[in-house]
Amino acid sequence: MIDDPIYSEIRPYRDHEFKEVIHKLLNSSHSDLLISTVFPGVPMMLVKRQLKSIKTIKDFQEQIIYKAVLGVLSKTSSGLSKSGLENLDNKLAYLFISNHRDIILDPSLINSVIYEQGFETAEVAIGDNLLETPWVKDLARLNKSFIVKRNLSVRELMASSKLLSNYISDTLLKNHHSVWIAQREGRAKDGNDRTQPGLLNMVGISSKGSLKEHFMNLNIIPVSLSYEDDPCDVDKVRSLYALKFFGGYTKEENEDNLAMRKGILGFKGNIHIHFGKPIRDQIAALPNDLHKSELINQIGLLLDQQIIGNYRIHKSNHIAYDLLQKASTAEGKDYTEKDKHEFIEEIEQKVSRMAGDPIELKTIFLEMYARPYHNKLNL
Repeated sequence: MIDDPIYSEIRPYRDHEFKEVIHKLLNSSHSDLLISTVFPGVPMMLVKRQLKSIKTIKDFQEQIIYKAVLGVLSKTSSGLSKSGLENLDNKLAYLFISNHRDIILDPSLINSVIYEQGFETAEVAIGDNLLETPWVKDLARLNKSFIVKRNLSVRELMASSKLLSNYISDTLLKNHHSVWIAQREGRAKDGNDRTQPGLLNMVGISSKGSLKEHFMNLNIIPVSLSYEDDPCDVDKVRSLYALKFFGGYTKEENEDNLAMRKGILGFKGNIHIHFGKPIRDQIAALPNDLHKSELINQIGLLLDQQIIGNYRIHKSNHIAYDLLQKASTAEGKDYTEKDKHEFIEEIEQKVSRMAGDPIELKTIFLEMYARPYHNKLNL
């Protein structure tokens, strides 16, 4: 594993650090809240006893995190389906780049699926804005997360981006260990899954020669995550409404931690993950004389084509799209009139509890759920 001192502040914890960190977590005032959130209904002492017996990060993920994810899925979803696994080779390391819906579950679900296929789990990029609470930060680093620093000055951002880019490159190319990163900073609250050029620019900083060859060597796999229902949809709509009518949105204290908890414990309906085909050969086919900005744009398009194209459209997406298009019947659709009525009733109940113009709020709800379908139709 890469333990270069220059990465000490951002890298995940290693096996030799596990015992000390888990001891600190179990003795913190937040340990009971943590355990009750991740393992609802399981006796506290039983979980603590098991945690004290674990010695490695791998065992922690297998015995604790993986089982916790399965428990969450069994209680808060209608099931997880997956496809595209034939595109993966468990002897290779990949840079998984996916759309971003949920803070915790996106990488947790991807790691659970590849673990079941015999892969080592990927290291996970997570913004430090989500890690302001020390015990959350420790837990994330125990779970193979490395830290992306946010809200920096221009000079600090350049240095931080270079360090982060080098860490990702070293993890993939020297350590031969997979990495997950979202296609954009922050969740796509409006459902519009587009890769931010800034993300790819950051990844490319560590190139030592040809930028095109650098991206080829990273062995990028686009991943599509599709949730039928979003437990955080009310919060996302509130944010989008404020942005539209008041020019901005200010997060409340502890809002990110509450969003993580909602994402874990809230109902998500059906969930689907699709692992796309590596884009190495498509990058290789791009002209060699492309300007850097155009190369970045083209790679972003390659990612978007697969992430959007392989997105599993759920009833919620289809119904929302048809409501915006004022389609009057469910005949021939993948949903019934009863499905449509229940979806409308649920949205209206949520809107009734929110401050703001109900028509505008309902429209934002529908646009958020409809956009993945709209994007797929227009791909």
